[in-house]
Amino acid sequence: METSDIRDELLGDIGARPVLRARHLVWFAIAAAFALYAYYLLYGANSLLRLLELRDEDRALELRVEALKEENAKLRRELYELELISGEGGQ
Repeated sequence: METSDIRDELLGDIGARPVLRARHLVWFAIAAAFALYAYYLLYGANSLLRLLELRDEDRALELRVEALKEENAKLRRELYELELISGEGGQ
């Protein structure tokens, strides 16, 4: 093998490496961007976990509202009965 052939072979390999590195860098950047986006979807301000927390909070508030409505109805009945007893109701 001649010196020029060896030099051409080495330069050919070196010339291909930056393209290969650039491709790897592009794929790495895409993967990193995807990972960051996935992290944001799971843990960000409007994330899936926050959505689940808000749904649980909404259910708890609905239960609390129902309990307060029942308590309110009970207290209104008591008030009505007390007004009837004292003679203030309906007059």
